[in-house]
Amino acid sequence: MDPRPIARGDSEVGVLLLHGLTGTPHQVRGMADALFEAGYAVRAPLLAGHTDLDALERTTWRDWYGSANEAFEQLRDGGRRRVAVLGFSMGSLLALRLAGLRAAEVHGLVAIAVMLRFPWWQRRAIIAMAKLRRYRLLHGAVGVLPKDGGPDIRVMREVEDSPGLDGFPYPALAELVALQDEVADLLPHVRAPTLLLHGRYDHTAPVELSADVSQALGSARVERQILERSFHGVGLDLDRDEACSAVVDFVNSLRLRADPPPTP
Repeated sequence: MDPRPIARGDSEVGVLLLHGLTGTPHQVRGMADALFEAGYAVRAPLLAGHTDLDALERTTWRDWYGSANEAFEQLRDGGRRRVAVLGFSMGSLLALRLAGLRAAEVHGLVAIAVMLRFPWWQRRAIIAMAKLRRYRLLHGAVGVLPKDGGPDIRVMREVEDSPGLDGFPYPALAELVALQDEVADLLPHVRAPTLLLHGRYDHTAPVELSADVSQALGSARVERQILERSFHGVGLDLDRDEACSAVVDFVNSLRLRADPPPTP
């Protein structure tokens, strides 16, 4: 399983793909491959801090967004390309922020397993544990939140061989809470046509969150598709082929490619 950044293709239309918290581009590789085969330029960076747990603990959501924004600029290539953005989990929040702040430049949006908010009690616990982690004497005792059972995916091969980090530093989770607050206020400013994908049995981001996002967006076109056999990581789960097809069909429907010249 390849965790490296993805950079394939040089067509006039590009798709930026953003992975989740503690994840790698492997989480969106299947969709990137499908989009490339459909003729699109695809880029999926490794977001700031996602090399190891210590590095992740030292980054903020603004660092993650900076990685996304830099990759977006590179893919746009000074406006030479029209670009759609796809994000998974935390990456979907970054994609929504890009679409809200750069509405004229984001031509389509795919938000997968949107991690819109935590329950209030989880939110409070995360913030409290992140504060305790900053005290030198408590730093080791607090530790990180382990991924019990691995990623939230039904396909055991993906769980056992996941190239992502094996825990969540509490300060990184607190940054995710701050990013959630930031994005919630931006949803009405998102104007791009949007596809929302969510696993029916998502244990990480309840499926109801995608319905909340669909109601809050300012987009004139919002499509919501529930993947009936999947947990959180839909790009790697039982419905991966359906998810890839839905993404390609949606990006095709945006009709971002230039019209071919008329036949003489």
